[in-house]
Amino acid sequence: MTIFRNAARALILGSLVGGFATIASAQKSKDTFRLAIDAPIQGMSYYLDPNSETVFQSETIYDNLIIFNEKSLKFEPLLAKSWKQVNATTIELELRDDVKWHDGEKFDADDVVHTLTWVSDPKVQLRFKGNWEWIDKVEKTGPHSVRIIAKEPTPYALTRLAYLTSMEAEHAHGKAEDKVAYSGTKPIGTSIYKVVEIDRNKGIFLEKNADYKHGGDGKPASNIGKFQMLFMPDAGTRTAQLLVKGIEMARAPSLSNAEDLAKTPGVEIAMGQGVALLYMAIDAKGRTGNKALTDLRVRRALMMAVNRDDIYKYLTGGRNLPRPNAMCWDFQVGCAYTKPLYAYDPAGAKKLLAEAGYPNGFELEITTFQRDPSNSVAQIVANQLRSVGVITSVQGFPTTTYGKRQSDGKIQMMVASWPGGGNSDVQGTIGFVYDVPPSRDYSGDEEMKAMAAKSLTVGDPEERKNLGRQFFDRSLDQAYFMPLGPSPGLYVHTSDATVDAGAYSAYGVNPQGIRWK
Repeated sequence: MTIFRNAARALILGSLVGGFATIASAQKSKDTFRLAIDAPIQGMSYYLDPNSETVFQSETIYDNLIIFNEKSLKFEPLLAKSWKQVNATTIELELRDDVKWHDGEKFDADDVVHTLTWVSDPKVQLRFKGNWEWIDKVEKTGPHSVRIIAKEPTPYALTRLAYLTSMEAEHAHGKAEDKVAYSGTKPIGTSIYKVVEIDRNKGIFLEKNADYKHGGDGKPASNIGKFQMLFMPDAGTRTAQLLVKGIEMARAPSLSNAEDLAKTPGVEIAMGQGVALLYMAIDAKGRTGNKALTDLRVRRALMMAVNRDDIYKYLTGGRNLPRPNAMCWDFQVGCAYTKPLYAYDPAGAKKLLAEAGYPNGFELEITTFQRDPSNSVAQIVANQLRSVGVITSVQGFPTTTYGKRQSDGKIQMMVASWPGGGNSDVQGTIGFVYDVPPSRDYSGDEEMKAMAAKSLTVGDPEERKNLGRQFFDRSLDQAYFMPLGPSPGLYVHTSDATVDAGAYSAYGVNPQGIRWK
């Protein structure tokens, strides 16, 4: 089989350039779980290097004040043991007094004040700064109590505290002049694992934190003693190392690849749906100079030409996973819609194109990520659009380059995976897709922006849901955005372990979701 021949060649290459083939075989007996990562290692902080793998890395060593239990669908204590909403803009939290940082120092209110003041400081440049711009100030009200005051009513405040807002140690992080360097050396946290070593060429080496006892049901400790995240940017090397038991887990490059690997004894597939989805978005504003896309009939025709059933089958391999019916999931707070997605109708698409003055189609460049499933789905969409006469090409880019092209106004149509804001509230999507700075605005719809701005400050759940219904319906009616299908987390792993895929985080798996059988 081709995959195994390629794997063998990759194994030889890996042994020559990285020494991965010399890693000892299956490690359950040594209580060491090895996970392959493909993004360059900058450090352990999502704040400074935001990508899906850094989200996972951060969760291994850091804790948030509260956690959203994705089983019970409730907010639960983590570093804070209780909280109360004093008024529309104020939250008071009582903190645990029995938690220690990995270096033995005690966690207290000073750490919370330091962290939240730092992330919300206008002078601190963070890529996703909007996650914390709602914070006006943080006050210490006792050794183990704090008050967080928002600039305005913020209905998603608890969600933001539960996701992507990990606590940093004031005595370590606060004293580090270079926060990036600190994050890439030996940062300390309070969570399940503590850092032994970070080597940007080899990987991240962790060991279990014996003092971790505060996770509760939302973030219980794993039964794995040592955790290693090994840097393997080459997909062939990851495949080869899984086959020779040089690693215990890797993200699968594609479902077909995963299914081939799972035919090997001792290898299993983990697939689960979190909040990520695949979508298409069109330059309705005309930033790229492609005039055809400014015509609503053309945009609707492009969406009608897409067969989402084919995409769903490709993504799931016949597995029964939920489908998104809007640019949000039903379980997310603030998600509502009434308009159905455009039905697959190639004849109707051709008719609309002709009415718009493009009976012979027009040229269209689709921008996507290099990584699957986005790249493969973009190719599927391109083929479907060609069937109605659109002359399509596909360009796949690394995340950084993709982001720059997006901000520079160079994307005619994007097909990509969106992590849904990485949490249980639509704020992440609204804030990124609708309440956007000019560099990311491809719709130019001021009505949408007004809806988004109001939604992010309305506290009443029903009013917020009504606003959600208006802007998610409008985004589809105007053919700005349309979900194409789920974007499930897909992993291959050793049969010695269980992997609970489908977490709401951007990576799709939480550290506590990986355990020895």
